[in-house]
Amino acid sequence: MGRNYRMAALAVGALIASPALALLAGSVARADDLSSIGPIAIAGYTEALTYDTTTGGFDNYLVGSYDGYPYDLDVYFDPSGAGNSEVLLTIPFLFQGGFADVDGSVRPISSVFNPADFVNSDIGLINLGGTPDPALGVVSFGPFLLGGGSDTFSINTDTFAVDNFFAGTSSGLPFDVDFASGAPGSDSAEFLLTVPSLLQVGFDDVAGAITPLFSLGSAFNPDLGLSFIGGI
Repeated sequence: MGRNYRMAALAVGALIASPALALLAGSVARADDLSSIGPIAIAGYTEALTYDTTTGGFDNYLVGSYDGYPYDLDVYFDPSGAGNSEVLLTIPFLFQGGFADVDGSVRPISSVFNPADFVNSDIGLINLGGTPDPALGVVSFGPFLLGGGSDTFSINTDTFAVDNFFAGTSSGLPFDVDFASGAPGSDSAEFLLTVPSLLQVGFDDVAGAITPLFSLGSAFNPDLGLSFIGGI
């Protein structure tokens, strides 16, 4: 049974990794024995490949969406030793399913409608010895058409901090409204109104310490709240 799981992981990994390997000229980062390619946008997906230059082990992390709903697919394989492997599909807040094979001992991973029980969606990178990007825990929905503008809602699946970004127009003049709320109990929030190239006004509240935000022009990222909750 364990061998079948490992072969499945290897086959899926080979299919997913091949497009990234074809783009070796892309962004490459190195840390000790680990080298990374990406993230690279491929046919509507975002893919990142990390491999161990010593053991040949690799982790491939793919982010995509289906009918507007995001999902992540993580595949890890280490050909050295017992051939440890892992495959994990994550649909934020709804589902996690897959398996981890360690020294021939296969452990299923399954959680439905219980995000508090979810493991890190890029657990294969941890198995490889790397550190997942904290921004991977931030999931965005949208943009959706709303009242003549577009609205994007983002949430940090680890802390449940949220950010909402609305872009619209008034009398032909474009504007953006961004609002973020920190993790429950953090007593933190952010608000920013942006009239592109003209004005930005708002505030940043961290644990009750309020800092006014004001700029004649566009000194701040209009979607400041996304980084406020741990996104990119």
